[in-house]
Amino acid sequence: MSEGLPIFGKEVFDTLFIGYRIMVTFAIISIIMFLAGMYLQLAKWGQGIPEGATKPPGAWGTLKLIIHRIFEKGIYPALGVIVLDGLFQRRTWRRRKTEWLMHIFIFWGWFGLFILTMTAAAAEFYGPFILNEPVGQPKLFIDTFAALKTPNLIFSSMLTIGIIIAIMRRIFFADVPPARFTSVDWISITGIAIVILSGFLAYYLRIDYYGITGRMLISQYEFTVPKFFNNHTVIFHEVFTLLFCVGYLPYSKLFHMFVTPLVIMMNKGGYVEVNV
Repeated sequence: MSEGLPIFGKEVFDTLFIGYRIMVTFAIISIIMFLAGMYLQLAKWGQGIPEGATKPPGAWGTLKLIIHRIFEKGIYPALGVIVLDGLFQRRTWRRRKTEWLMHIFIFWGWFGLFILTMTAAAAEFYGPFILNEPVGQPKLFIDTFAALKTPNLIFSSMLTIGIIIAIMRRIFFADVPPARFTSVDWISITGIAIVILSGFLAYYLRIDYYGITGRMLISQYEFTVPKFFNNHTVIFHEVFTLLFCVGYLPYSKLFHMFVTPLVIMMNKGGYVEVNV
């Protein structure tokens, strides 16, 4: 009997902590939500008429315009702006140091966890399809998951610190623009806080309560610790994280941390204030 998802005679997702049907279903829903949100954002940005044009560019025209504006002076100037103003948010540092620290922790915490997730997903498919690992022997993914444990804790801690700073700024600091101090703002903060708290709780249950320190086949979970697989807390964390951090991202206040560097890159590093 197959433990994971069979694809062309191979098998993936056979070491998940929850059933692959749940994971795959909500992953697809989240990706569709994300793509729809990105399209709506591009369509909104494309309602204006650029200089020299006679009509709005629309969603796809806006995407082409963004790519053209970023790289029109060559790849090396663009990379400089991407690194300094995108990844390290130089302009925010010059204006508000506390906000810069908050953005760096949240941005790199989220982005780092995303990169680790993509790395694990790549290992999930690389093992059976490229290395021809036999069904039921996902060695590459198990080893990759173990290697990513420390970076995962580091980026999770960064995200936690960033959210704590965000909450403290809105309660005790006077440098938060009133336009940003809205219920939508708190929805984003609350959502990320739920992701963090449920994640640490799921981690505690797995490591300290059930004693599961690494990945193993689903049948081994069920044999070793019968109540661990498809634990409700773990399911909630996995599903909520997919829906909120992927699907809801283009609709959320958190999106401005990704949009602001993008607009800065379009302006070749010029000053910009974005509130979405």
